[in-house]
Amino acid sequence: MLRVVVSLIVALVLSLACTSARADTAERPDRTTPRRAVAVFLEAAERGDWKEAAKSLDLKSMNPYRAMEDGPVLAQELYEVLDRAAWIELDRLSDDPKGRADDGDATEVLTVTTVQGHQTPITLSRTTSAAPEWYFSSATVTRIPKLYEEHGPGAIERRMPPSVRGFKVWGLEAWQWIGLPLAFIVAIVIGMITASMTLAIGRRVAKSTTARWDDELVGILRGPTRVFVAALAFRILLDALTPNAAVMTVLTKLVGMATIAATAWILMRIAVVLANAVERRAKADAAGAADAELRARGITTQVRVLRRVVNVSLGIIATALMLTQFEVVRNLGVSLLASAGIAGIVLGLAAQRTIGTLIAGIQMSATQPIRIGDVVVIEKEQGTVEEVTLTYVVVKIWDERRLIVPMARFLEQPFENWTKVSAELHGTIFVKVDWGLPIDALRAEVDRIVEKHPCWDGRTKSVQVTDARDGLEVRILVSATDSAKLWTLRVDVREKIVRWLQTFEAGKHRPVVRITA
Repeated sequence: MLRVVVSLIVALVLSLACTSARADTAERPDRTTPRRAVAVFLEAAERGDWKEAAKSLDLKSMNPYRAMEDGPVLAQELYEVLDRAAWIELDRLSDDPKGRADDGDATEVLTVTTVQGHQTPITLSRTTSAAPEWYFSSATVTRIPKLYEEHGPGAIERRMPPSVRGFKVWGLEAWQWIGLPLAFIVAIVIGMITASMTLAIGRRVAKSTTARWDDELVGILRGPTRVFVAALAFRILLDALTPNAAVMTVLTKLVGMATIAATAWILMRIAVVLANAVERRAKADAAGAADAELRARGITTQVRVLRRVVNVSLGIIATALMLTQFEVVRNLGVSLLASAGIAGIVLGLAAQRTIGTLIAGIQMSATQPIRIGDVVVIEKEQGTVEEVTLTYVVVKIWDERRLIVPMARFLEQPFENWTKVSAELHGTIFVKVDWGLPIDALRAEVDRIVEKHPCWDGRTKSVQVTDARDGLEVRILVSATDSAKLWTLRVDVREKIVRWLQTFEAGKHRPVVRITA
């Protein structure tokens, strides 16, 4: 009986021992490879178990009592550095117990890229025991306080009470959720104040000069300057808030996009001011010439079209730079360019007309078949060119309708330009009279009417019989300096000749239809 009891006790003890051994084996962290060692450290740190995380640090060079006290602190500081990193090359870590051969014997290097773009090497070392394991090397442990000082929480976060530092939503602590909107508001205020002070100084400097362009430049740079300064101020405040890597990366990219947009905005405003200055200077230089008006309109057309070309180019460049701020868009663009050759050809063919229109706009500004202010006849409509863009031309019809004509239309199809070389024009008035009208009397009356008219330019006036079938057809030819004056001259001459025919010799020379049997 005693033998049976002893056997049962021995079996129970052996069973408990085996169970305990299996439990120890199961609970023992796997640090047999560099990748698993880092994973063990991160899992313990994310649970907030800093004592367990400290076991992944090589603390053998430290005093045991100090290691027990400082180990959890060092583990927490190392985790704070890793948590704020923009990129950690975990995939590069070897999952081989021997590690990577190119990193050295019993050594593995983990490269950490900070948000500021600095690359910091974190080394792991392998023990020489019978069951080798990987730990963060003693050299890394020695550097943890310095890394924490440079890349860990900022001065504001370290002074925050623990009650507002523990709770996180989407990776941001409570005080950071409060601090980000405040930083945004402060950045806007700084941008407004700084821009106002800078522009006030610039306004005083501009008033001391005789040039006009610097006054215009100061006046239109207020908006973009505010955005530019506010973006820079928010970027500086963002470093003080020290959000985690994901949030910091997104906000940094957004600030970069705002900075690029503000810079493009400033350059566009500068282009407008320079274009206006060039236009005024060219008009002043051409003021003494005989064709001053034509030169002025040509210069205005060229400057405005080229200004639009510059603004469109700046917009495209700025948009491309803003999109390349994000790796997803950049990689997507590279992938599309690499794998969609046929699609690119199709898109190019589809955009052929659009590209052709833009090129036509640039060609129009260089060759100038039309200019702003030119009188043209197109689509059976006569009007004045009011606006020239890169893609279309606006023609103002006499009755104040606007005819929108594609730019390519002026290059591909014929049209009339009444003011291409000169604004001076000839106009005709046709009058039907009876056979018995003395042409010399009509010619004398036309001379009297035309010579006293304010719209006649003194170049041409003539009276000619152009037909003699059913009565006489008389053509009166006159000239004026532009189409508007010519129109007024023609209608006035026609009206006065009709009135003269009604009264001359009792109106017997008015056109008469004769029917003979």
